[in-house]
Amino acid sequence: MTYCRLVYRLTGLVLVQLILGLAGLVTVIVLSPFFRARNTMVPYIMQLWGKWCCWVLNIHIHQVGSVERFNRGALVVSNHVGSVDIFVLAACFRVSFVSKSDVRSWPLIGFLTRIANTIFIDRNRRSELAEMVRAVADRLRLGYSVAVFPEGGATPGHQVERFKSSVFEAVIQAQSSVLPVTIRYYDKGEPSVACWPPGISFMANLKRLLIHPRLNVNVWVLPEVTGETDRQVLAQKSRALISEKYQETGEKSAARP
Repeated sequence: MTYCRLVYRLTGLVLVQLILGLAGLVTVIVLSPFFRARNTMVPYIMQLWGKWCCWVLNIHIHQVGSVERFNRGALVVSNHVGSVDIFVLAACFRVSFVSKSDVRSWPLIGFLTRIANTIFIDRNRRSELAEMVRAVADRLRLGYSVAVFPEGGATPGHQVERFKSSVFEAVIQAQSSVLPVTIRYYDKGEPSVACWPPGISFMANLKRLLIHPRLNVNVWVLPEVTGETDRQVLAQKSRALISEKYQETGEKSAARP
């Protein structure tokens, strides 16, 4: 049964990438002369991609708080424990993502992220940080939401790590807002199978996800943070809200969505 689950889920994920990758490519080509229409349709396809990936992996999302009024011009920030966080956020929000630059070179995934209007960043190059901030600010000004994991990478999942503040400068420049989101997974693992522990390869982590029967996840949409003119304060306030909810829910029994 475990082997069958691995095969049909892997097949399902590949099909999702191919189908929606083709849909995204066609959208970009056909709507290339129509900037606003293209940038409206691509996040819609991304949301469909997130929902289909969650369906294939049997990830059940329980969302607390409405997102309808936030599907415009907000910086969506969340804690980050593993690769499935991207599926979950994409399923809940119509957003483009900020991602590490090396993702561009990944087979198939790199192609899909470029179609999805992903903003890439190499944190080791200060010049790219400034360009990333400008790109995010431009999206926010036009009313398009952008999602980022400010911890800078996957964590062990025990706590919310310190946020890198550079991307929050885009919120100040665009006079926009930050939408903090807390993600917590519930299963019998400690840490959760959704976490990507240090020292585990991408393929080993993917295999764990493919064979896991079901994964429940709660997504809390927290109050907007706005009106700040200091990126450090924005980052600290956003992290405090996310961390408080994460710790609070960790102390309770595992709720089943």
